[in-house]
Amino acid sequence: LADDAALTGDQKSALAISGWLLGANDATDKLPVALSLAAIRAKVLAYLRESVAVKRAQLLSELKEMEGASVERVAQLLSLMKPPEILPPKSERSPGCHDLTASIPQSGDVRYVVQLPPEYDPLRSYPTSVALHGAGYPPELLLDYWAGMTDQTGSRRGQAMRHGFITIVVDWQKPYQSQYEYSLREHQAVLSSLRDAQRKFAIDTDRIYLTGHDIGGDAAWDIGLAHPDLWAGVLPVISVGDRFVNRYFDNSKYVPWYFVNGELDGDKFSRNAREFDRYLRPNWDATVVEFRGRGFEPFSDEIQRMFDWMNRKRRGPPPREFECSSMRPWDNFFWWVEVADLPEKAMVVPEAWPPKRNVRPVPLSGRVYENNKLGVQARTGKTTVWLSPAMVDFSKPIAVELNGRKMNRGSSPIEPSLEVLLEDARSRGDRKHPFWAKVTSP
Repeated sequence: LADDAALTGDQKSALAISGWLLGANDATDKLPVALSLAAIRAKVLAYLRESVAVKRAQLLSELKEMEGASVERVAQLLSLMKPPEILPPKSERSPGCHDLTASIPQSGDVRYVVQLPPEYDPLRSYPTSVALHGAGYPPELLLDYWAGMTDQTGSRRGQAMRHGFITIVVDWQKPYQSQYEYSLREHQAVLSSLRDAQRKFAIDTDRIYLTGHDIGGDAAWDIGLAHPDLWAGVLPVISVGDRFVNRYFDNSKYVPWYFVNGELDGDKFSRNAREFDRYLRPNWDATVVEFRGRGFEPFSDEIQRMFDWMNRKRRGPPPREFECSSMRPWDNFFWWVEVADLPEKAMVVPEAWPPKRNVRPVPLSGRVYENNKLGVQARTGKTTVWLSPAMVDFSKPIAVELNGRKMNRGSSPIEPSLEVLLEDARSRGDRKHPFWAKVTSP
């Protein structure tokens, strides 16, 4: 429209600004509206960057007073924004390679390394692999595996670079760790690194793949089952499914799997046989690769097939119905249901493994009905149901039930909340699919 003589300069400027902020389909030719949108975006960005709760509350109050700062409009702004956080000075070690840290609650910091593809642009979004290294190997060695070794210029030209993937390698182990411990610290190291990276880089949250070698593969298998809502696929390499993996089989149906093992790698294949038999059934998305006559090795010749597999997998919308299992207090968030105070008799800390004979995982289920109703079945003390436009129509009455009883009692309707939207986008780092409202049991 730049050469349209019927449009004034103000109108053209408004179309340019609003089209950049909201997308071409929602552009406006009214300059005051476009400038207001730019001011709203600046406040939203400040909120996402602010670490002090009191200051965030002040920014939220100011946003609520701005005309046009509706939940719908802010959600549009979020989906098209660049990653909000600024990279720390001197984090770049080589072209596109950043050495970073993320905070773990009550456990200090965890280091992770990010390699960006050569064409990286923060206004796009990129598929991402989260890789966990094996015992006795530095994270950089796994980065070389996925993204290629550095050449004389410091650049990498491996498969992740060729396929346009961001690679994240998490330094998740304790010093001298030789086994995966199935612990809260390990889960937090991986998830905190991912969320921190989502705030700093343009990650496509519908195309995040979890992988690992050796005990890193053990970790990927367990974490993939414990948090099935996060991954577009999980690729454990030379791994063993043990402990909670055997008890979380119900969760496996919601994630695509790609296992790689060697026939001569000790007794791993026979130890995994029961799980492989359970996964290789109709309607399960699972691939098992066994290299005959080969043992414990990285299987670099499989990497192109793994990228071909990842390029065909994408995380779908939240399932209309799901049923998952939990045996640890921190395995408590599945798509749009968050629980707390899980039954103590069903909880098993890794240090107390194996559980007593009569201990069973806690089943947690949710269902989205056709009539704008959601139902949750959970034997917990506190339950929060998170809502988004992908699940419900906010223009109509919404009913939320917990174990057959209404959670949203009274006449107050469930409405989108700017505070819920912004805080969810800030804490989870998923600006593409933020929640708009929540209902919490008494």
